[in-house]
Amino acid sequence: MAEITHLPADSPASDIVNVIEEQGAVIVDDFVTHAWLAEFNESVRTSIESYTPYDYGEPEAMEFLGHNTVRLNGLVSKASNYLDLMLDDRLLSVMDQLLGPNCGQYLLNSSEIIEIHGGETAQELHVDDVIWPGHFWMQGRMLQCNSMVGGTNFTRKNGATCVVPGSHLWNDPDRIPKSSEIAHATMRAGSIVFVGGKTLHGGGTNTSGEARRAIVTSFVLGWLRTQENHFLHTTVEQARQWPARARQLLGYDLYSHYADGLVAGPLGYYEYGSPEVLFDHD
Repeated sequence: MAEITHLPADSPASDIVNVIEEQGAVIVDDFVTHAWLAEFNESVRTSIESYTPYDYGEPEAMEFLGHNTVRLNGLVSKASNYLDLMLDDRLLSVMDQLLGPNCGQYLLNSSEIIEIHGGETAQELHVDDVIWPGHFWMQGRMLQCNSMVGGTNFTRKNGATCVVPGSHLWNDPDRIPKSSEIAHATMRAGSIVFVGGKTLHGGGTNTSGEARRAIVTSFVLGWLRTQENHFLHTTVEQARQWPARARQLLGYDLYSHYADGLVAGPLGYYEYGSPEVLFDHD
């Protein structure tokens, strides 16, 4: 049976990156504190309790996204301490090494709660990079990297994410993994699993009835459109209260990069300049 490598909480970003590059995924135990997690979970409690399932319009989409799964975006507007996770030095250092060389500036792609409830069936195994056409044009280059903090324990019975280690290196895009090649991201609440954008993975089956909560933070190359439209979850007034780094990650900045053999931009104009002029008084 395949397994996902676990690293201790104090592991340097270079060790985390090495395992992601070699195996496609890694778990870092006890990544956030119990206090941070308790505050976050309390902050989103009302949003989860009032959640109304979306009608995704197509049976295939409903099956993929889940009939018994709560999905919420825009975490920066639902839990103030989410910024602490989004700006975590260890998390960003990993992204600096994985995504930075291909863009210079990366963006927050998606901030989600994915809470799998009892009776949910396993999600189809998939790669996240496939939502951008660049996945087919840039073979071997990661477009985004996903991370999931366990808001609860992840167990095989409550829907721990299934991951296929090494699948990011497969040459055959139609290859179907054997059951022995599929690992389960079992981990304690507060731990984090990193899944590269070209690694096969999917939510697991929940047979326990105990909710499995994932706190998702994914980042994407800065010249690609983000999956989540952050500007509809936040306002300029809110952005004024954030550190400049948070604004950049959420797109309140001009994308441009003219170094290291990579020439790109400018993208994201505001009045033919950087949106940062809106925050010049900071």
